[in-house]
Amino acid sequence: MKIRLVVLNLLSIVILVCLTISKLVGQNIDSLNLAKESQHFNFYSTNGDIKVLDSLAITLENNYARITNRLGIKIYKKINVKVFPSVKAYHVAINQPDAPDWVVGACNGDDLMMVSPLNPGTVHTYESLMQVIVHEFVHLAVYYAVGDKGMAALPKWLGEGYAQYESGQINDRTRKYVKSILLGKAPPTWTELDKASDLEFGKMNGYAFSATIVEFLVVTYGIDKLVLLIKEPENFENIYGLSENTLEKQWIQY
Repeated sequence: MKIRLVVLNLLSIVILVCLTISKLVGQNIDSLNLAKESQHFNFYSTNGDIKVLDSLAITLENNYARITNRLGIKIYKKINVKVFPSVKAYHVAINQPDAPDWVVGACNGDDLMMVSPLNPGTVHTYESLMQVIVHEFVHLAVYYAVGDKGMAALPKWLGEGYAQYESGQINDRTRKYVKSILLGKAPPTWTELDKASDLEFGKMNGYAFSATIVEFLVVTYGIDKLVLLIKEPENFENIYGLSENTLEKQWIQY
């Protein structure tokens, strides 16, 4: 329980970015009904989760314009939001029945998928799952922003760190947690973070480290350069006028 609280209180993260899900099984879309529509989103859920959809809609709509305007994108169709009634049902739906309980959200194409905030499981809370859905929407928005280059061109730490930045998941607890880790050992390199699998990324505290990398870049060099980097990750040195290695050293000092 102590470990779970540390993960929740110090990291406040959401895991898994833009999964490719070949087939939904078990608790799948057929068991979720279209229960609410807002200006930019369609919400699917079981009857038991209908009462949380208004809050999810308000949260997403309140963040929609800021995120799409920042990235300079237009999304010309409504986005589906699929709310699963439990962590177990969600894990079955993404074909990962043995996934850890911190796996609670994903962006799958133009669909956002999440565990219901009314039944958050052992790691997350109602409040953190409200951040989860914004986090996953950021991933979808970034997908539109990178265009034909595809998400594979985007460093994992950049995609995850930016999603945390826009969803408000960077906080003093995260900063203190990262600092405490650095007192005992060197952090993973940006290359190691980029090459890690989703689960490896979580185990190496990649989400917390990525949050501080993006915060460092924004605080030091501004949000406009970060957005440009998202769209042109191959032009790292031209955008910042420094090598990635030099920026990495600056981040450690930060």
